[in-house]
Amino acid sequence: MSSIDIIIPVAGKGTRLRPHTNYHQKCLLPVAEQPILGHILSRLNVLNVNKIKLITGYFEDQVFEYVKNNQQYDFKLIRQEQQLGLAHAIKLGLDRTDRPVLIVLGDSIFDMDYKLFCKNKTSNIGVLEVEDPERYGIIETHNKKITKFIEKPKMPKSNLAQIGVYFIHSQRILLDSIVNIMKNKIMKNNEYQLPDAFQYMLENGYDFDFTKIENYMDCGIVETIMNSNKNILKRDQLNYISKESNVINSKLKYCSISDGCVIENSILNNVIVLANTVIKNRQLSNVIIGSYSDELKEKDAYIEERNVY
Repeated sequence: MSSIDIIIPVAGKGTRLRPHTNYHQKCLLPVAEQPILGHILSRLNVLNVNKIKLITGYFEDQVFEYVKNNQQYDFKLIRQEQQLGLAHAIKLGLDRTDRPVLIVLGDSIFDMDYKLFCKNKTSNIGVLEVEDPERYGIIETHNKKITKFIEKPKMPKSNLAQIGVYFIHSQRILLDSIVNIMKNKIMKNNEYQLPDAFQYMLENGYDFDFTKIENYMDCGIVETIMNSNKNILKRDQLNYISKESNVINSKLKYCSISDGCVIENSILNNVIVLANTVIKNRQLSNVIIGSYSDELKEKDAYIEERNVY
């Protein structure tokens, strides 16, 4: 397999995961035994990777600290100064070359055969059948080929949503397409979107295939990140507990306990506990907890404010 560049956008503020993203870059929130970005990177090792380009912005220093000692890949961090949409972010990472590119969103975990996905002779779009297609970028198809890309249609004719994994055969062609939509101010909600760039490519004779991705774990909101945490721990182990943490007289199920935590006299079910948090005498379910969390400010909880941000 020829070498491939990979672009992972991780610039966003993660507003739907506040207050946790007031202190952490969203892609570095833990799910089971490692951060979301760690799950993404560990699944790319089947590919012949030329370079991984991380499009950064919010808490970019945290992203740099996370990848700086990773010897497996050649990383390049590229700062997105303005939040002008996903197409704008991807443009920053593209080169004027015909080398292929794999784009993977930084808030999703795909349990898929990346090697097969990128072996396709035609550019390949990962999709999922959804119940609310008006919330997504949608593809329309005919004879197993994509005939139209639409960003958040008001009256969708398809339920096949683009979910954040794309293989494009030529970076140059995608770059020219994004430049075109930006030149012509083709925007949705004041942002440049990838489906509009893909549609321009389609209208100019560029073909796309699509692949249905069954094992897709969204980590964009608390509910979905908790579901992802539980699904991974169900498969691998009941809990992940850092060796640098202590669990005393407590019952845990499907929990991820980060470094420097103390859990005492508590019952936790599907809880992600962020670093340096102390929980005593609590019963918690389906939440992300840091020492700043409202769930830990009640009178029957003891919290030691050891986090330094």
